[in-house]
Amino acid sequence: MTKLFNENYAEKVGFAVGTGRCGTKFIGQVIALEPGVSSVHERDPLNETFHRYCNWYGLPVDSEGFLNTKQLEIQQDLENHQFSFEASAHLSLSIRELYDRFGAKFLLLVRSPERVVNSYLRKGWYSKPAVRGNPDLAPSFQTSCPYFYYFLGRIMPSGDEFIRWNQMSRIGKISWYWNTVNARIIKQFEAIPETHYRAEKIEDITYSRYLDIAQFFGFRSTISQKMYNKIMLRPPNAKSGVPTIATWTASEISEFEAEVQPMAEMLGYEYRVSHLPIPKPRHDQPGKLAWLKRQYQKLRLNGTEIDASKKSKNLIK
Repeated sequence: MTKLFNENYAEKVGFAVGTGRCGTKFIGQVIALEPGVSSVHERDPLNETFHRYCNWYGLPVDSEGFLNTKQLEIQQDLENHQFSFEASAHLSLSIRELYDRFGAKFLLLVRSPERVVNSYLRKGWYSKPAVRGNPDLAPSFQTSCPYFYYFLGRIMPSGDEFIRWNQMSRIGKISWYWNTVNARIIKQFEAIPETHYRAEKIEDITYSRYLDIAQFFGFRSTISQKMYNKIMLRPPNAKSGVPTIATWTASEISEFEAEVQPMAEMLGYEYRVSHLPIPKPRHDQPGKLAWLKRQYQKLRLNGTEIDASKKSKNLIK
């Protein structure tokens, strides 16, 4: 039986959740700059994905070990900070337990479905068909996952839905995942007070929007707009070589549109591929040149003039 949260944690604990590839690491890095906040990203992947796995497949596993680990982590945060924050998509199916224990607040970060799908394609999600003898039982480890916690986090449907899903393209499978996880998060929000959750599109989180998020969690931001823009200049986890919708086949497009439609319409995203802009593939410049370009852009944001002679000397170190 889940214990009611200790009042000592009230207004002191927050989490950002989502599908992953949706900005959780970005928001975690921004909030980490707040002097009164201890902020981490995916603090304990094995503990978190195991609880996620059990919750998804409905396994009768006691949550106390998961919650006790979280409690020890949060207590350590609060020894030297006023607020404990963790950004982790791994916790997206553990919302009710975390609210009941800590009275935590939750930020759901969402990102356009085609961007999430293409990002997970690059990461190798669902690279091979799943192997299951009985789709009504929770799946055992899949050798296509290089790490055990990867397997725990890459959920899949069960029963007859699994058979349909397993025959899909990778784009169809990841599209199902995007829709399912967002829907499950919103369903969990219905069981906690409205004062303790909010959803934000990562595309819309400007500096002023970030200040509103800080206020929602209960701390006052000390980050300047200049500092915020520095992180926005090159967000964490930005990757080159990410596919685009221009490479999708007709059947992949059909699967994508059918799978993401319910949540895309609810969250206000365009999902019809023919109506989406085709982004330019990201191709990072190699080595020193790429580093110099980033430093130059950062200095321009700071309003710092760069001496041409100093620039030429920094080309080779």
